[in-house]
Amino acid sequence: METTPSTRETTSTTHRRDSRTSRHPAVIATLSALLLLAASIAGQIATGADYPTVPPGLVIPLVAAGLLTWRTNGWTTALALGVGLFIGVGAILTPNTGDHLSSGDTALIASTVAELVALSALVIAGAVATLARRGARH
Repeated sequence: METTPSTRETTSTTHRRDSRTSRHPAVIATLSALLLLAASIAGQIATGADYPTVPPGLVIPLVAAGLLTWRTNGWTTALALGVGLFIGVGAILTPNTGDHLSSGDTALIASTVAELVALSALVIAGAVATLARRGARH
C-alpha cells in the first residue's frame, strides 16, 4: 500500500526547492536597476549623445548584471553597489548630465532622467542586497 506524504512534508520539500531558485527582492531590484541603467545609456547613444565607441556606462552594468545573475553572493551584490556608486559619481561630476538635461531633446532628457533613477535605485537596492547577503551568512 502506497501512502501519500503529509501536507507538512510536501510543503517543506516545496519550500526548500523554491528557496534554492528564488532571489531576494533586493537582488531582483538590483538586477532591474542595472538593466535600466544600461538601457538608459543605450537610449542616450541612440539620441546622438557623445559616448566612446565602447561605452563603459553600458558595458559595466551589463557585466555586473551577468555576474549577479550567475552568482548571487556577497561580492557580486557589493560589485553591483560599487558600479552604481562609480557611475553615479561620474554622472554627477561630469557636465554631460547637466548638458543632457538642458538640451531640449525630449528623448535625451528622458533617457538621462531614467539613468539617474536607475543609479539611485541601484545604490539603494545594491546596499540592501549586500546587507541582506551579509546578514544571511552570519
